Amino acid sequence: MIDRFISMNLKLSGILILLLMISTPYSSYLAQTPQSYQIPTMFESLGRASNDDERFILHNELKALVRETLTDFDSAESLSELFALWPAGIATVGRGEEMVTVLSWNSERQDRTQDYGAFVIYGFDKAGQFENLKWTELVHDRREDPKDESRSYRVDDWPGAIYYDIILTHDGKTPVYTLLGWDGANAQVTRKVMETMVISNDYIRIGVPYLNRPDGIRKRHVLEYSDELQATLRYEPDNNRIVLDRLAPSDPSLAGATAFYGPTMSYDEYVWKDGKWAFTSNIAVRNSKDRERNRPYNATEN
Repeated sequence: MIDRFISMNLKLSGILILLLMISTPYSSYLAQTPQSYQIPTMFESLGRASNDDERFILHNELKALVRETLTDFDSAESLSELFALWPAGIATVGRGEEMVTVLSWNSERQDRTQDYGAFVIYGFDKAGQFENLKWTELVHDRREDPKDESRSYRVDDWPGAIYYDIILTHDGKTPVYTLLGWDGANAQVTRKVMETMVISNDYIRIGVPYLNRPDGIRKRHVLEYSDELQATLRYEPDNNRIVLDRLAPSDPSLAGATAFYGPTMSYDEYVWKDGKWAFTSNIAVRNSKDRERNRPYNATEN
């Protein structure tokens, strides 16, 4: 599903680049943030890589290209071009000084395990200017346990994910960013991840204790389930809540073997209350349109 999403975005990006080249003199085209326009092509090359050595090189070249693009941007338009052309995970929330954009992607090895890259972009001015714009790279550490819900992470030991949504709440005056992500994990399991992020004095901390569950305060919530299935983890802005599937094994004897876990058609939720995400189990859900009322709730899940 993530592959289909990236493939669709690459096609749209390619059309945009072709139109720009047709309507713009080639010399002018090269002058318009050339790094941004190389990104879709680099993603295509990464997807066509024939072995892990080639993937490793291209994955690191992509990180270097994003660093260069963010370092050299010279206008709001050039940054908008980067966001418009980005073919993988992109999530933006907030306005002015509270605005944050996260770019993320994965590179899948031959053994179906993942390498991730991500950049957190912040420091926008109230007036929509970009003079004070800042960015930080998240460095994927494959040694970390992505299932650990009690850990906080620095930017250099990030467990990795593709982020498809970000929610802004406040703990007093402190902006709290909640990231919803997908982790391809391996050939047996897939994960969905909910984790909070705080930016203070240019220091980014991922996995902050804002998840209030019956078993105590947690820093992350991880759904791990069969690679052959899909699971819901989505934000409902109209209800101001995050809805997630209740997972269970296909047979009680397989308890603990998450490769056999899947949705049960029961759902839980998190609602922001008193500066925390408050957890409630077994909640009622429905599709937003009456004509979809008989369709499974997660049928259109990311």
